[in-house]
Amino acid sequence: MLFGNDGKPLAVVEAKRACKDIAVGRQQAKLYADLLEQKFGKRPIIFLTNGFDTHIWNDRYYPERSVSGIYSKRDLEKEFNKMMMRTKPDNVQVNAEIAGRYYQKEAVKAVCHAFGADNLRKALLAMATGSGKTRTVIELVNVLIKNGWVKNVLFLADRNSLVPQAKRAFVNLMPDLSVVNLCEDKENYGARGVFSTYQTMMNCIDSAKDEDGGKLYTVGHFDLIICDEAHRSIYNKYASSAFAKQLRELQRYCPSVLSGLSMYLSVALTLSWIAIDFNIGIFTSPFGRCGDWWFL
Repeated sequence: MLFGNDGKPLAVVEAKRACKDIAVGRQQAKLYADLLEQKFGKRPIIFLTNGFDTHIWNDRYYPERSVSGIYSKRDLEKEFNKMMMRTKPDNVQVNAEIAGRYYQKEAVKAVCHAFGADNLRKALLAMATGSGKTRTVIELVNVLIKNGWVKNVLFLADRNSLVPQAKRAFVNLMPDLSVVNLCEDKENYGARGVFSTYQTMMNCIDSAKDEDGGKLYTVGHFDLIICDEAHRSIYNKYASSAFAKQLRELQRYCPSVLSGLSMYLSVALTLSWIAIDFNIGIFTSPFGRCGDWWFL
């Protein structure tokens, strides 16, 4: 069991032998969490592990999912602060100065509804060139921060030229958010908005240190990951690309809420992202809803 500075439980870790399936300890861990909640009035987050596989289970909000390791004390305290402070972002007021077009507003509201009312963790925005993808996602970040859902944001691009472009847009439209471009600046690691390519981020996970000399970009550090140009992994010819592999590795290491941006409006996109498991797709065209996918 992991406890916070206030003496209340943060997490229950149910560890089994390496030869055991972690599912064996699921009910036992749940009973531990029930007892701790009765005693302290605070329900801890559940971790299941056998040394090879690790799952996190915040059973009041999300289903059990795989992660690369157990959250640090700092990340656990941040998670509880978010759960205590966040409000439902269903009836959000979109800032028209950032995302003023009708389809941008609908996209922001649809993602917020998916993350809030539906308890989903991943969304894909497919928008045509020039339709304002960056402005849409900036307003999404703005809304999620204001409603207490997000503190640290990671913006990923597959090319160096896209990183400063996205950073400039965030600086202009969200001047209060501290930002850093890891491709150019290796000093300001502590910024809340981190912009990077996949390769640079993979390297910084091990090299970036906090004030105490520990790892800064821990498993639970980022609350929202934005993947620009997500269409580059579509179709089977890209399924084994370095881009797709790095995205899956980063997604497993940082099991944050995930938003993908794409310029293509292709039905094949729904098939290609199954491996990365997006829960909701949002297409900015006036066709309505079809199945589990949104068409705005």
